[in-house]
Amino acid sequence: MKIVFFLASLSQPRCLKRIKALYEAGCEVEVYGYSRGFYDINTLPSTIQVHNWGIVESGNKYIDRFFKNRRNIKQAIEKQDRENILYYAFGFDLAFWLSLYKRKHFIYESSDLIYTYFSNNILISLFRSIDKWIINHSFRTVLTSEGFSLYLFGKCAPSNIIIQPNRVSACLKNIERSALKKSTDTIAFSYVGAFRYPNTVFRFARVIGEKYPQHQFFFYGDSQLTYLAKKLAVQYPNIKYFGKFRSPEELEAIYKTIDIVVACYDAKDINERIAEPNKLYESICFCKPIVVSNGTFLSEKVKKLGVGYSINAKEDSSICRFIDGLSNRELNSISEKELSIDSCIYIDSIEEIKHALKYY
Repeated sequence: MKIVFFLASLSQPRCLKRIKALYEAGCEVEVYGYSRGFYDINTLPSTIQVHNWGIVESGNKYIDRFFKNRRNIKQAIEKQDRENILYYAFGFDLAFWLSLYKRKHFIYESSDLIYTYFSNNILISLFRSIDKWIINHSFRTVLTSEGFSLYLFGKCAPSNIIIQPNRVSACLKNIERSALKKSTDTIAFSYVGAFRYPNTVFRFARVIGEKYPQHQFFFYGDSQLTYLAKKLAVQYPNIKYFGKFRSPEELEAIYKTIDIVVACYDAKDINERIAEPNKLYESICFCKPIVVSNGTFLSEKVKKLGVGYSINAKEDSSICRFIDGLSNRELNSISEKELSIDSCIYIDSIEEIKHALKYY
């Protein structure tokens, strides 16, 4: 079977993980996508054919990019020399154009409902309807959060949906895991990944820098907000910026430096309230407590699993109350709980996708 993938970012770890897994499962694969101009350290093996559509900027010129996708996908499909090809689109923008090809079968994978960032509720409603139409016309749709399915369909989701959280790469299944045994007063907080959320994550770091010199905050990653991480690292001696990293290759070394994972996404937008970020599964894999924003689907998962905390990270006072209430005993206890969690909860598997491919 041949699968042709379309990516919004050729260096996105989740997408690369999925492509590698299907390639290693015996599928013939070909990849098309964009570069982002930053955080480009993650790449596919040289044995996989990759076509770079060039650099595209995040955020601005969305409409231009949307219609550019149409042209690029059309050209990619016309290059194929056989009919029985399965197409695989990561993201709404790319899946939309694939859905218009009536005789082309495709898988749609969504990790963000980008249209929920629109300020106009009518637009959100329109794009939500289009999203549901795309899903209904797909061979399979892979959603990385059950929260997305509930938002779109309630409890009556179509049978072609696969809920596939962004779990940790299977290559980390056999690492040696160990629980925290903290006894010192210093706590190392960290944000790992593409930098976002100035009003929560960066606020948390600033509070550490201003009010808690005995603690530390580490930034691992890159994005268009890297300048903010660097600025805080210059301003406060207990804040460190370590730059971009290879995922999953460098994750184990990174998490050895961390006591608490900070994943306080700004919950003012619908997407952040219903998403299920991979930081949850990384924190469990490496037995590190996680702190997230309250009022989110993620906070419900954290509470259910007993692996961390939820706070209002948009207020300095709430962050301070959280930090002041921490104890080594509780952190060690949560870490022990994470150590006992079965690997099937946090390690990625493509078995459900592979099973679906048997029916293609």
